[in-house]
Amino acid sequence: MDLIRVLLITSIATIIPGQVIRIPIVSSGAITLTDISVAITVITFLFLILISKKPLYFPKKIFYMFLLFCLSAFASTLLALNNFTPNQILESSLFLIRFILYFLIVVVSINVIKKNKITQWLNAVLFVGLIFTLIGILQIILIPDLSFLTIWGWDPHRSRLTSSLIDPNFSGLLISTFLTIALVLYLHKKTKLYLLETVIFFSSIILTFSRSSYLALMTAIIIIGLMKSSKIIVITILLFVVIIFASEKVQDRISGAFNLDETTQARFESWQNALAIFRQNLIFGVGFNTYRFAQNKYGNFSLDNPIGGHSGSGSDSSFALVAATTGILGLSAFLLFLISIVKLITKNVAHNHLRLMATAAFFSLLIHSQFVNSFFYPQIMVVIWLLIGLSYVKENLST
Repeated sequence: MDLIRVLLITSIATIIPGQVIRIPIVSSGAITLTDISVAITVITFLFLILISKKPLYFPKKIFYMFLLFCLSAFASTLLALNNFTPNQILESSLFLIRFILYFLIVVVSINVIKKNKITQWLNAVLFVGLIFTLIGILQIILIPDLSFLTIWGWDPHRSRLTSSLIDPNFSGLLISTFLTIALVLYLHKKTKLYLLETVIFFSSIILTFSRSSYLALMTAIIIIGLMKSSKIIVITILLFVVIIFASEKVQDRISGAFNLDETTQARFESWQNALAIFRQNLIFGVGFNTYRFAQNKYGNFSLDNPIGGHSGSGSDSSFALVAATTGILGLSAFLLFLISIVKLITKNVAHNHLRLMATAAFFSLLIHSQFVNSFFYPQIMVVIWLLIGLSYVKENLST
């Protein structure tokens, strides 16, 4: 399995180029190096398992709920043939295939990563995270205004850390996940390097000026603090208070959430559009990942942006997106899938640092995904599914 380990670490490393390298494969979408690497990793792993006839370990309860959701998503997409062209359905089905491949990172990591090597893998992830964060710091210094990228469908972010994902919200959650890993490792091993990394990640998250990322960070801190030490929560809150008083831009971002600034209004509009589509397609939805075509059909795009840019295929809530595209049946299966994950990673969480890490990161993702469609984001998925796989200790392979 050495080859699979190389491919898996390569998949993690592709976080560094992020969304900068995008290869168009359909009229309204593209794939990244992370997509390609994950696909190669998973397919090669399955092939080697098949020919070697080695036992395959996987978390059965999660896997069954995952299959249930995938079947419901596939059924909703097939039913969407009544409303969309075969080419549109074929294009939409690629999203489900990608989601399946990313989830299988859980299975790959369980079967190829040895328990005594887990810390080395986490160190490798943190190394990638530091490079990713450094890119973001250089970007906000050298290229603070990204409005020139609007012609390629990107949002015009100014004076915000976006790194190679070219988006402060997704980058903020990813850096928050790196911080979670570093902080838990520091509490577990008391190595000062992890504390330094935590400080770097924390400072970088502030520079994203992403409110959803601030919430994700606080979610992780509260979970870790409740399990390990309430001092962590107090220190983080005090730091946030100091930062709020010291930074006018942080004040504006936070007050904007209550005063309904332009970003908040756009988010409300996105939620309303998704719920309107959900109400009109209550049982099966409009079809998994047909959302861009559905939005175009319902007139949600402007004339000067007929396909909605890079964000046109999603809603500003992963849950609302699942509801609109798969209906009640798919949303129910999705919630069962999430519950099965939570049950696994929270078992003995106070005494298992890997599960604490996975729990804090996963709940941060769930909170964040209510404001941005981050649950299905490639560079985020590859890290989250790896952490969940690592948290699945070999003693519980019968679970």
